[in-house]
Amino acid sequence: ANGKFATLRRYPHSIMEKGSSKVAPESTTESSDEELKLRQSRLQVSGYGFDDWSLDDDSQSQDQKIYDAHKRGEAETIRKVLTETEVIALKRTSEGFNEINFTLGVLNCFFISYLIGAYPQHLWLLYFIESFYMIPRKFQTMWRAKPLNEALYYLDFCWCMNFLAIFFLAMLVLCEVAGFAVEEDTRKAFFKAALGIACGVLLGANIALPFVACVFHDVNTMTGLFIHLMPPMVMYTFCWHTDEIISSWPNVFNFTYMDEIRYFGGISSVAGCAGRLYFLWWIFYTSFMLLLGISLPKKFKSNGQEANPKWDTVFHSTMRDGFCIHIGQYLRGRKKADSLKQMEENDFDTIDFFIYMALHMIAALGSVCTIGYGCFSNKYFHVSMLAGSTVLAVVRGAKRYTYYSTKMHSRTLRKQFAHIIADANGKGEYFRM
Repeated sequence: ANGKFATLRRYPHSIMEKGSSKVAPESTTESSDEELKLRQSRLQVSGYGFDDWSLDDDSQSQDQKIYDAHKRGEAETIRKVLTETEVIALKRTSEGFNEINFTLGVLNCFFISYLIGAYPQHLWLLYFIESFYMIPRKFQTMWRAKPLNEALYYLDFCWCMNFLAIFFLAMLVLCEVAGFAVEEDTRKAFFKAALGIACGVLLGANIALPFVACVFHDVNTMTGLFIHLMPPMVMYTFCWHTDEIISSWPNVFNFTYMDEIRYFGGISSVAGCAGRLYFLWWIFYTSFMLLLGISLPKKFKSNGQEANPKWDTVFHSTMRDGFCIHIGQYLRGRKKADSLKQMEENDFDTIDFFIYMALHMIAALGSVCTIGYGCFSNKYFHVSMLAGSTVLAVVRGAKRYTYYSTKMHSRTLRKQFAHIIADANGKGEYFRM
């Protein structure tokens, strides 16, 4: 097209006729001027991908060809939109978004509600059995997570406490079957620690953590709800339905010491046992992170070379979710741009980590001394906390389903085609319409 325009500029009044070597004379008529303009416009259109047009091809009008090109572009855009929509649907289906998982999730919630009301003495058994399905299923997803493996999330406090509870319940059952006796002091110490952790830290986490939600179809999300809400429910049955449990499981549980338990008053109290257990985990996790974990997800080594990370941790995930910005803004005087760079590169220093762990400790021990004590002291407070946590989880799940049904596809498509819309608007960035 450029070459043709160059020729026209050089010889504005001489156009080669099709199939002839004659050249038009210098003095042209009005019709030749109109023909020149028509040919120039056709050459301009050729720059948009219609070079196959003949200059004298009048079999199809210029408007019709522009219309056909517009329809082809429109069809291609629709095809891309449909493809992207199918990709979104396949992703949700692969994550378990189907009628079977949804049905099982709803029925399981109904069953738990029925059991805690009609047969509270057996709720611990349901927790014990379901944990052998839900926790390994969650681990499978975490192991396959991309771009970073999330298996190390299981070192977080809430997961470790659930593992310990399941292990102790299994030990009690096996000892009862084998005829071995578990010392009463061991039972008593573990129960007090479990009471403070479950009714304090785990129940408080239900309130504080936004990802603890009731999303019926999603086994991964429901497992997160399971490990945070089921232990406080089990402890509710242990504390307030003691007689039924002793009557149904006399050789597994021995709650004859319940009247001797004190919540505060030294390291042998509920708060003391829970605090000791928490500090054991705190020392373990801090040591692991300082020796190895804090550098695992980093994108770059100290010498600037790419590290190709494979593992993620709860600490890094929490910092990437915006906690790094809050620490930098309120506690370290760090610019937001610097915090965003750290989040992008997964590069957090030991000061950030110790601030994170200090705040974790304050929140955990604070919940033991407040929420845990309230649940231990008053049955109705315990019930209200369980009910409030359940309602909060359902509200979060409802927001998730609202997003799935109204906003997910539009936001994903806008993000996918943002550059096209920006180019069409003549802007360098995408603005939501």
